[in-house]
Amino acid sequence: MEVDVAVAGGALSMTVLGAGPALLMLHGWTLDRRMWRPQVDGLSAGATLLLPDRRGFGRSGAPPGLAREPDDIPALLDHAGLPSAVLVGHSQAGRVALTAAARYPDRVAGLILLAAPHDGVSIDPVAEPPLPLALLTERVRAGDLPAARALWRAHPMLRVADPVTARLLDDILGDYQGRDLLIPAQPLPVTDDLLAGITAPALVLVGDRDAPSRVQAADRLRRGLSGATMHMLLGAGHMANVSHADPCNRAIGEFLARHLR
Repeated sequence: MEVDVAVAGGALSMTVLGAGPALLMLHGWTLDRRMWRPQVDGLSAGATLLLPDRRGFGRSGAPPGLAREPDDIPALLDHAGLPSAVLVGHSQAGRVALTAAARYPDRVAGLILLAAPHDGVSIDPVAEPPLPLALLTERVRAGDLPAARALWRAHPMLRVADPVTARLLDDILGDYQGRDLLIPAQPLPVTDDLLAGITAPALVLVGDRDAPSRVQAADRLRRGLSGATMHMLLGAGHMANVSHADPCNRAIGEFLARHLR
């Protein structure tokens, strides 16, 4: 079932399906809810999946704004008639999930963080080329979306070996409009102080072939979140939920069984 959920400034488009413990799944930057297709196949028989397109992405009409996204979480849950859910945040959306967990502890039953960042981790620009945000923004402002998409798709973080993941990425990025790049940056920092105030149980997932900073961030998140566990997905990169769907789904299912009986 696809629904439109009213939030500040517009609406978010969300798919709701499955039955069981609730997972509110937040896609990564430049992506949309389609990235969770392997989790729909693998988890919907035992969990209720809430799959929104975040502000500025996919079919959602609400204006982009990273700093506003944590406040969208209660609206999404209210629309589904749920008091709380486990938040699943991929990459940039890990910032949203963590901030929401600190801001709305009664609405967050748990956290699953996949390839999420931590701002205390330093990045070696030789080992890990920075995101070409300035050039991407320039291309979007010039109206050359194909060039912007190709530039980001070529970044090492999105290089994938298996054709299934590559096709899904190409399909999603083919619809990316770059709306979020046309507004001033809105930081949503992830710090040790933020983590210290979060009480929800947490699972940290990361591929061992993801960017070095994301592997280091996973360990920093594990240490900073009280009682968190970490699972390394061997042979997986930044899109581990697609390329290594079976072990990813097993880890999520075990977390739900352990914390949401």
